[in-house]
Amino acid sequence: MKRKFNGKRQAAKMVLGVAWYEPEQWERLLDISTDRDELEATHAEWERNAVHSMKSLSRGGVWLEKVSVDLEELVQWCLSRNLPVDGKSRAAFASEKLRQGSEEHKLG
Repeated sequence: MKRKFNGKRQAAKMVLGVAWYEPEQWERLLDISTDRDELEATHAEWERNAVHSMKSLSRGGVWLEKVSVDLEELVQWCLSRNLPVDGKSRAAFASEKLRQGSEEHKLG
């Protein structure tokens, strides 16, 4: 079956998971992170920067999804892979959680 071309091209969208933390988690996140010095001092500052970055990326055609992070699950995930709890690992964890959620959604 052929699709009729309507003259408009759909832009491929990249979907990125963004690790999202609750205010009450912030001190614990700082405690467990090896890159603590690279993180904002407060949750409010981090959230402001995260929202700004998300808006900027969205304007560039990237589709972003917030991924709620359970910090103890993150710690276990990193330990099981012998990884430090740092920005790279937090991003990989969020991506994996997003992918798992997407796969579960397809199956359900």
